[in-house]
Amino acid sequence: MKRIAVLLLLFQATFGAAQNVVQLTVETGASASDCVDPFSSPDLLWQVNVENEGWVTYPGDALCFTNYPNLQYTASYTCPVDIPAQLQLCFRAFENDPIIPIGCIIAPSCEETICDNFDIPAPGQSATYTLVLSGGTSTGEVTFTITTSEGYSSNDALCNAANLGLLLRGDTVGDYTMGIYDNICATNANEPNPLTQGGFGNENGVWFQFTTGSDIGSLILVEALTDPQATGDEIDIQMGIYTSDNNACDGNFTLLSWASDNSTQDAFLQIPCPSPNTTYFILIDGAISYPGSEAGVFGVQVSNVDVDDAPDLRCDALMIGEVPANGSISLPNPVSNYCATSVSDPYSPNFVMQSSVWFQFIAPPSGHVLIEGISSRTIDSIGIQLGVYRAFNDNCNLFFQHIASEYTEEGLDESLEVTCLFPGRLYYLVIDGDAYNNRGIFTINISDAGDITPVTNQDITICDGDSFTVGASVYTATGLYADTLTLFQGCDSIVNTNLTVLSPIHIDIVQTQPAIGLGNANGIAQASATGGSGSGYSFSWCDGSTAATNSMLVGGGVCCVTVTDAMGCMADTCFTVEYITDIIPSYQGDTLACYGQENGQITFSAINGEPPYQYEWQKDDNTINGSGIINVAGEEVMLPDLPAGAYTITIMDAFFDTTITVNVLEPELLVLSVDNQTDASCFGFCDGLAGVSASGGVGGYQFAWSNSETTAAVGNLCAGPYQVTLTDANGCQQNRSITIAEPAEFIATAMEVQPVSCFEGSDGIVSVQTNGNPSAYAWNTGDVSQSVNGLSAGAYSVLVTNADGCQDNADVVVTQPSAPVTLQAVVEEPVSCKGESDAVLRAITGGPGQSFTFTWPTGAVGAIASGYGAGTYTVSVANEKGCVATTEITVSEPDYLQAVLSATDVTCVSGENGGEIEADTTYGGTPPYEYALDGVLFAPSPLFPSLFPGAYTVTVRDAAGCEAEFNATVNPAPELAVTLVGDASVQLGDSLRLMAQVNSQNVTYTWVYPDSSGAKAAGQTVWVSPLISSGFRVEVFDTVTLCRAYDDFFVAVRANRRVFIPNAFSPNEDGRNDLFMVFGGHDIVRIRSFRVFSRTGSLVFEDTDFQPNDIGHAWDGTFRGQELDPGVFVYAAEIEFVDGLVEVFEGDVVLVK
Repeated sequence: MKRIAVLLLLFQATFGAAQNVVQLTVETGASASDCVDPFSSPDLLWQVNVENEGWVTYPGDALCFTNYPNLQYTASYTCPVDIPAQLQLCFRAFENDPIIPIGCIIAPSCEETICDNFDIPAPGQSATYTLVLSGGTSTGEVTFTITTSEGYSSNDALCNAANLGLLLRGDTVGDYTMGIYDNICATNANEPNPLTQGGFGNENGVWFQFTTGSDIGSLILVEALTDPQATGDEIDIQMGIYTSDNNACDGNFTLLSWASDNSTQDAFLQIPCPSPNTTYFILIDGAISYPGSEAGVFGVQVSNVDVDDAPDLRCDALMIGEVPANGSISLPNPVSNYCATSVSDPYSPNFVMQSSVWFQFIAPPSGHVLIEGISSRTIDSIGIQLGVYRAFNDNCNLFFQHIASEYTEEGLDESLEVTCLFPGRLYYLVIDGDAYNNRGIFTINISDAGDITPVTNQDITICDGDSFTVGASVYTATGLYADTLTLFQGCDSIVNTNLTVLSPIHIDIVQTQPAIGLGNANGIAQASATGGSGSGYSFSWCDGSTAATNSMLVGGGVCCVTVTDAMGCMADTCFTVEYITDIIPSYQGDTLACYGQENGQITFSAINGEPPYQYEWQKDDNTINGSGIINVAGEEVMLPDLPAGAYTITIMDAFFDTTITVNVLEPELLVLSVDNQTDASCFGFCDGLAGVSASGGVGGYQFAWSNSETTAAVGNLCAGPYQVTLTDANGCQQNRSITIAEPAEFIATAMEVQPVSCFEGSDGIVSVQTNGNPSAYAWNTGDVSQSVNGLSAGAYSVLVTNADGCQDNADVVVTQPSAPVTLQAVVEEPVSCKGESDAVLRAITGGPGQSFTFTWPTGAVGAIASGYGAGTYTVSVANEKGCVATTEITVSEPDYLQAVLSATDVTCVSGENGGEIEADTTYGGTPPYEYALDGVLFAPSPLFPSLFPGAYTVTVRDAAGCEAEFNATVNPAPELAVTLVGDASVQLGDSLRLMAQVNSQNVTYTWVYPDSSGAKAAGQTVWVSPLISSGFRVEVFDTVTLCRAYDDFFVAVRANRRVFIPNAFSPNEDGRNDLFMVFGGHDIVRIRSFRVFSRTGSLVFEDTDFQPNDIGHAWDGTFRGQELDPGVFVYAAEIEFVDGLVEVFEGDVVLVK
């Protein structure tokens, strides 16, 4: 069977209740048959049966049957979920062979049928399939198309929301009077659910969307009506409004509001303060309030109310205008408070602000107004609350003074009469909604109500920290203030106050003289004041004194002074009376770092007493002295550049004096002495010595030599001058110079007396001379004489010691020839073949020499020698000085000549002379090589083709003429044989195994079956299930010899029908023989029908098209659910076998209980 499917996408943009229709159209078809009509050409027909609705015959002619394309099948479904996944189509092909070929009689022969299930496409799509019938006596195919119409509301999914369009200011989208929508087939898969946020449960919701324009106002109305055209399919509407964080269906959704009103089946929602350029999503579902109320038909509409919100903040208040005398002002258009809050709103005594909006107006000349707030009655009402305020200094960010407010529960409108307003002044009007109708649409009218208010003006001055009260107002800062003192329905007066608050009084106390000693009443202080009224100050001291100056203040006591100005404003301050005591000095002497320095210093200071202080000082020997002033207590005085000695210092103030003695010390004189000095022993030697010692100073001596040494005694000194510096712990220093002397230089000179004769010889001679009186020689060879012989080439040194013990080194080089005599031997002519002695050798010399003599193993004395076989030989040469060189040379010979041959045997396809011999690898001897099969005719090719079976000798010759022979054999083709083994017979429906036995391991198998399947590649063994007695053949092919062979095998089929139908059963549920059924073997294809009849001929059981041995197709002894009485029944079973034969088995069966 072959199925071909092509999907086509259909789209239908409709809403409302409709059926989903599945249709199947037969597009084309064809059939063929192996049957023949003995009286005419074959009459080929084919039939199609869809979902067992009956067979339709194709193709049509003028009178009979049906032409294609033909709409053969139609089925309707309420919702897509009701549509089955597949439908069944059967195709039948046959040759029509009626006995009397007249009319539209159908008598099929060679009938073949195929059935299959095909996927039904999704709504709005179609699919084209081809069902192919093959492999029987009749074949054919049919092509058909399945189409599913999209007859349901496609806005079930959120991303398929019905788009109502762009909503502009004052516009409407949708029409709730048209019932063009429904939710009959809707689900809630993958959708937001208002239930999670306290709303209704989304069960069968459908979705709509609309998008706001850039200017959208402050209110949108969403309305949905159930069954507006009275079709009878009502829905109890529930509705929710959502927004998405990305303005698309795949964003995160937020529920704005929802409606599920039990008093009506319609739904109404407001979207207050909508956002511009925003997509809103509407969910509509049905409540289960009565059967069927959860789904039905409805209309939906979204309207924009052309209204703006008044300002929420008082600093953004909307200016209505100035109220004219005897006139009125009002808003040009209604406004709303949908977006309002109570942020930063002032206190109101008559209502709590929740959603307040703000306006401004200017009071008329009368200061008396009537304010009217009028609620909308047609769209959205508000229970108006009114309040009037005045901003401090007309600054909206400062204090707001409550003027008047009004709220009555009865009615929606509100009015407020306000008196005693300041003409031409700015006032703020706040409007809010009550708890019953908090937000809505309204307008405002303000009219002049006439002047009834008197005015009083006053100038007031108060002290700092005091307050002034007018009515209920209390003032503490300088400014202009207006207060209205109100009586019932009028003003007592408007009091205008010009208030001045004096600055604070500041008191300044200056103590002009301290008390002399603690507790003495002789201190003097002066008091002064500023601020307050600025004049008329009076003073009151702690001791009762009232003058500005007090000269009886007690030293160390606390005194307070009170000052009163001309206005009676007062201030006070307290202070502690200062007093003086005896002078207390402090000082610090010094110690000089080095003896005799004059950089000492003395520091001293004084406290208490009465600064400034005078001081005088002098050294104990009166060689130096001085005086000065200490301006303040604790100030330090320093006397610099003082020599060592004792100093007397006297400090004086107006009342007291004190004397102190301070010492400046110095250490002993620092002394550096030379204790030791030794000259260098030899010229250039550094073994001189010098030593010094120190005394005096403060110790901690350190020595610094000009050669960086730091010890008192230094050695290893070379000849020359040296300086040493002594430093003690205080950094005091003394310097000395010392000079080290040395004797004249001792010189030795070495020379070559005789060089080496031969390279690397040892007959050289050297000697040494001096300018002094040498007493000893020390050569690096170990010799101790003035001259040394028997030396090889190289560098030599000698150490010569003079009589005074001084020494000198001398170097000399013994030379030799630049190179040795060298010898090299080479093979002039190599050994020709393995085992021969015909090589010729040559000796090549190098290095110094005028004539050379050679020594060969064969006695030859020239540079060339011959007659050498393989081996190693020694040759030597000597020059005229007797310098000798020797070398070895190895003479090689070629390897034995070798060849690896391969032979290609004669095969079944190559012919009698199809053999070949080839030298695959040749080595040894001397390349290149030649080959001959007869030992005479040599050629470079190693291949010898077209050979008959037999033994051959191949001769190989190298470039030196050496030859070697090798044997190879070409074999004839082998004989390939195959034999089939297996059972010679098989029961119909069973399988048997055939195995091929072959005398080769390198074969492939091809089996030939008796049916139309032809040759099949398989292994050595196959299983066959013949339907009739048949012959089988196996063909084998040797992949090495390319030989082929085959064998035939005949299998006889035993057509014993293995059917067993019991003649009795007992349906008593004892687990044994409870069911009456057909049993059979593998030779059964199917049981076409199985019927059981009563003795009267009534059909009590029937089943069709099933397999044997299946208890699911057995009779349990009942008829129409009722158990039958025991008795004898007749059965008939129509059984189809694998060989195509159909037989009917009939008999009796006894029902036993």
